[in-house]
Amino acid sequence: MSFLRADDGPGILDDAVLDEFNIPFGSWIEEAVNWITLNMGGVLDAIAWPFEFLLENLVDRFLIAIPWLVVVAIMFVIAWLVRNFTVALGSAAGLIICGLLGNEFWVQTARTIGFILVAVIVCIIIGIPLGVLSGRVDSVWQVMRPTLDAMQVIHSFVYLLPFVYFWGVGRVSATMATMVFALPPLIRLTNLGIRQVPEDVVEASRAYGAREMRVLRDVQLPLARPAIMTGINQTLLLAFSMLGIAAILGAGGMGALLFRALGQQDVNLAASAGLGFFLLAVILDRISQTQTGGAGLFSRMTTAWRARREPELLLENPDFNPTLATSNGDEEVAEGQVAPLGSRERLLAGLMGLGAVVSLLSLAMPWASNGSLFTGYSRLDDVGLDGSSFGAFDAEGGSWFAYIVVVGALMVVATVGLVVTGRRRARVFNPDIALVIAIAMTVTVLGYFVASPSELSPTYSSGAGVLVALTGSLLSVISGAVWIATAPYGPRRPLRQRIGLSQIVVAAFALGMAVISMVSMWQLDERGGVVMTPEIEAEIDEVKRMAEAGEMDMGVAATEIQVIRAKAQRAERIVISGNDPSGVQLGPWALGAIVVAGVGAIGASGAAGFSNRRRWMSGIIAMGFGAGVAGLSIGFIGTLARATDNNYYSGVGAMLALIAGTLAVASAKSIVTVFERSKVYDEAVS
Repeated sequence: MSFLRADDGPGILDDAVLDEFNIPFGSWIEEAVNWITLNMGGVLDAIAWPFEFLLENLVDRFLIAIPWLVVVAIMFVIAWLVRNFTVALGSAAGLIICGLLGNEFWVQTARTIGFILVAVIVCIIIGIPLGVLSGRVDSVWQVMRPTLDAMQVIHSFVYLLPFVYFWGVGRVSATMATMVFALPPLIRLTNLGIRQVPEDVVEASRAYGAREMRVLRDVQLPLARPAIMTGINQTLLLAFSMLGIAAILGAGGMGALLFRALGQQDVNLAASAGLGFFLLAVILDRISQTQTGGAGLFSRMTTAWRARREPELLLENPDFNPTLATSNGDEEVAEGQVAPLGSRERLLAGLMGLGAVVSLLSLAMPWASNGSLFTGYSRLDDVGLDGSSFGAFDAEGGSWFAYIVVVGALMVVATVGLVVTGRRRARVFNPDIALVIAIAMTVTVLGYFVASPSELSPTYSSGAGVLVALTGSLLSVISGAVWIATAPYGPRRPLRQRIGLSQIVVAAFALGMAVISMVSMWQLDERGGVVMTPEIEAEIDEVKRMAEAGEMDMGVAATEIQVIRAKAQRAERIVISGNDPSGVQLGPWALGAIVVAGVGAIGASGAAGFSNRRRWMSGIIAMGFGAGVAGLSIGFIGTLARATDNNYYSGVGAMLALIAGTLAVASAKSIVTVFERSKVYDEAVS
């Protein structure tokens, strides 16, 4: 057994022998890294140059350099081109929220967008050709498959190391590591899409003399497009999931804010950064998803461009000619014409549009007189505004409530115009959604009207603009409800003849949120200091008068004034709930609207009967009142954010009301959106 034991060392069965015969793998890699760094600097610089070029020009010189609203507009246009108007509108709204979190958050939002775009662009340039090659050449796939397995199995921290060694800590290394992590699904799905193209289709194209490049370009790639687009979407999501690790390498973006919040245990920063992170992920995911349910604007533009020399070809495309006939055996059956609008419907539609126009006219009128409503709480400079009046868009007037009226009224006007003229339109421009918007406008404006002003603005009164806006929105609601109640609409698929528990459960959650919102904090005042109410000012003036008249010694008067000011000293932190008499008292109003929305959701669920129209109208009520509560919350939060003293904030109760309103909208959306205008059909033609 001497060969199992050295004369002066541990035996082979002793664990300590492992230190005697270790493999110097680490030393090999260190020597290789040192040699590459010293002798292949040019190659490393050439590899890093595309990343540096894209990051510098796309992020630093473009996204961060241009105004934030321009970035929002660009993303809106991109989302509209590749998807649809609804996705574009949601994307713009999400980016606006990211911007309103603060300038630092917007800079990191722009940096995140640029970082993700660079990583995904490089992945597309590399991944799609490799996927196509893997799908067409089996030997390439046999090599690529274990490589992709390793890229997905090995933890990202492991392959961060070579990038750090070769290119140092920074966003270039972070982008490369992100690319390695996000690349496999694109290659796999591209390969799968190519291989799933029917072989008989490929052979038929070859039999007609098509060369391999044409087979790839005109047959395989078009048929594999859904798989490739799914791969791009998954690559984008995986790249987004690497933002936290990329932040460790100095990539910046929302991941850096989250990393900093974690290190500092900063709940405020973590919540804001987490919201921005979530919104940005949803926006990019929706934009990159495969188009469903009809061609997007970009697809229709491309089709029109290809047919520019033969425009008659567009008549054969259902995206341009919705009245195309479809083949059904030996018969040609008309697809059907949308039921035309009668004179009564046109009248009601006109009245609905007129109400929206009246609401728009209210924006040229005063919304507040002899004080301010919400800024009377949040800004001490607004004390004593007697004799002043403020317009709809003034910070002391309608402010964000006016913006909500603008958007809602324009949507109603656009819907009426599109419906009356018979133009094709997105689902969001249907009359039922216009009625939802009109109800939401009414709830929002009425909430502004019933809100309690601050005790510092005792002479405040609502301006004529509020009453006109309320009148216009009510006209839109009444005429729209009568229109919808008798219009020929029906579900495009039969509704289930059973009670929808999901609508009831979501509505119950919304109601619970509204109750919690009412008793939660809506306003937080941490300003401290003296609050000069008219009563206090009157006391001080009386003391001054007595001193000037000789009725009180000047020293005693000065002391008395100090005592009065001390009594007026506010506490360091004042919390005002949604139903507190000293606050705006919007909590009960939001709760009442959610109760109505909940009743509508119950009707939409079928609990009050399975009549299609009853369920539809109930769903519209639920969505309208829910959207109204959401609009009320957004108006309140936005108005306080726009004009406020330091250390005065809107509270979590407003956020909970926003969530409750959103849940109420969601509770009935699945019922409302399934309805469409009925069609009339011609007799079958033999």
